[in-house]
Amino acid sequence: MTRLILGTRGSKLALTQSEMMAAALRAAHPGLTVELQIISTKGDRILDVALSAVGDKGLFVKELEQALLDREVDFCVHSCKDLPSGVPDGLTLAAFPQRADSRDTLVVKAEVRDAAQLSILTLPAGTVVGTSSLRRASQIRAVRSDLVLQDVRGNVDTRLRKLAEGQYDALVLASAGLDRLSFTDATLDGPRPFEAVDARFVSLPIPPDQMLPSVAQGILAIECRAGDDVTISLLAALDHAPSRAAALAERAFLGRLEGGCQVPIAAIASLDGDTLHLRGLVGSLDGATLITGALTGDLADPAAIGTALAEDLLSRGAAEILAEIAVQAGK
Repeated sequence: MTRLILGTRGSKLALTQSEMMAAALRAAHPGLTVELQIISTKGDRILDVALSAVGDKGLFVKELEQALLDREVDFCVHSCKDLPSGVPDGLTLAAFPQRADSRDTLVVKAEVRDAAQLSILTLPAGTVVGTSSLRRASQIRAVRSDLVLQDVRGNVDTRLRKLAEGQYDALVLASAGLDRLSFTDATLDGPRPFEAVDARFVSLPIPPDQMLPSVAQGILAIECRAGDDVTISLLAALDHAPSRAAALAERAFLGRLEGGCQVPIAAIASLDGDTLHLRGLVGSLDGATLITGALTGDLADPAAIGTALAEDLLSRGAAEILAEIAVQAGK
């Protein structure tokens, strides 16, 4: 009987996602034992500072990856959007399970007037919106400079509790997280009412033409040691080819731009047969400038499409935005 140890963060969402993957592995390989080992990351421990001020995307993965390299665990389940664009030597992304909803979502309290009809475009002026994402903030500021944006940290429950208490009037979260936690019903196309933390809310998914999501949002990435052929073979059962192609295209886009949590970068890929369509964005911190583009290419080389789209945006002003942000960040 084979036994694998799965390294995971301790948040409810991380544990839920890891349990989902462990269950799928056990179903694919009868007799396989999968045990979870909780590992605390820097991003989990520092909750009183904006993500953009703490560090880069490795905030939620470095300790997990070190546990892999130290052979303390056999594989890890990440939210792919938390991963840096590069993978450390000795590790590999062995599987990308099927993507969940890639969209961001606006969350408001259910008792708010006309809650089910609200959107980023129709929120009342002066609405206090909680988000820790520079990407989301840039795109909101581009269309709604009259909204008040404030940082919000903590797990999903903590953020919802702050919304319920009135610290914010609305939140912007990832739809996939709410769906995976079974707060919301992913089969609903429109408003998604739900209850949590002893309060009632409405989740209003934001279409990509209003807000492009984070790179690989809604995709899980399964990481293990590059030379561990047994584990890699077992993890292959979790891989979803279309989601892998989308992840590789979007991550290549991010990698060429050398972006992270301190940079408003967004991308979303969609597949049509053997064709991959990729849309991308680089924005200034104040939302005054958004450089957007789209590219279509052969599904056989998704990373090349991502790199080419990044080059296009760099040539049309993204390079200047990235350089300015780097100066502001003191790089």
